[in-house]
Amino acid sequence: MIKFNRSVRDRMDDGIAYQIAETYNRMGSRLDDLITQTPFLINSYRLYDHLINRIAEGRRFQQVLDVGCGSGMQSVRLAALSDEVIGVDIAEDLLHLARQRCRAYPRARFLREDARKLPFEDASFDAVFSYGDVLSHILEGYEEAVAEMARVAREGAVVSIEVDNKWTLGLLYEPAEVWHALSCRGQGHDTRRWEGMRFKTFTPSELFRLLEKHGLEPISCHGHNIFASLIPDIYLLETRRRSLIGRLALGLGRLDLALSGSFPFNRIGFNLIVTARKVRLPR
Repeated sequence: MIKFNRSVRDRMDDGIAYQIAETYNRMGSRLDDLITQTPFLINSYRLYDHLINRIAEGRRFQQVLDVGCGSGMQSVRLAALSDEVIGVDIAEDLLHLARQRCRAYPRARFLREDARKLPFEDASFDAVFSYGDVLSHILEGYEEAVAEMARVAREGAVVSIEVDNKWTLGLLYEPAEVWHALSCRGQGHDTRRWEGMRFKTFTPSELFRLLEKHGLEPISCHGHNIFASLIPDIYLLETRRRSLIGRLALGLGRLDLALSGSFPFNRIGFNLIVTARKVRLPR
C-alpha cells in the first residue's frame, strides 16, 4: 500500500491551475464524449493503448501512478495491469468520473493533488504515466512536475510522459504561431489551442534533456496525429455525424500509429510521448 507524505502542500489555488481545473470541471462528462467521438482523440487513445500494452509486456505492475488522470480513461486500463493504481488530478469533477469508471477495482484510488507537489514517499511506484496535455498545461513549474514524477519512481521504473510538440504539420494553418515558435529558439513556446487554455510546447531534445536531468533515461519516443494534423481542426474535432474528411482523419490516424515510433515521424506528431527508465535514485 502506497504511503503518503502529507507534509507536502500543493499550489492548486494559483491562477493557471485554477483556470485549468475549472475548465475541465465544466466539461465533466463531455470530455468522455470528446475522447470517444473526435478523430483527434480517438487517434490519441489508440497510441495510449498501444504504449500501455507495450510497456506492460505481459507483466503485472505493483504500484502505478497516473498523473493528470482526468476521468480515468487510462487509469481503468492500468488498473487491470497492476496491483494498485493511484490517479491524481486537479479537477474534482473528473476524479468523480474516474472513481465511477474504476469502481470494479478496489485498489484504484483517486486524489485531488498537484503534479508539482506529489504527496507520496520517494521510490513509491514501479510505473508512472502522464498522458494528455498534463505537462504542457503546467506553464510554471513543469520541471518541478518532472522532478516529482522522477522522485516517486523506483529505480528501474518506467516513466511515460506526453507533451505538446513544438513542430507539427498542423502549423501550416497557423502562420502567426510559426513565427512565434521561431522566436523561441531551442525550446518550446506558449500557445493557446483549445477551450481558451494555454499550453507549453516542447521540442524532443528539450524534453529529453529535462528527463535526463532528473535521472530518467529516454528509451523511446512516439507521436500521434502526425499526418492527421494536416486535417483542419473542424474535422479533427467533429463529434457527431462523421464526415468524409473526418473518416480520412481516422484513416490517417491508423497510418500515424504504424509510424508513431519511427524516425523522423516520431518527431513531428501533434503530441510526443517519451518513455524513460529511472536510472538512479534521488540524491
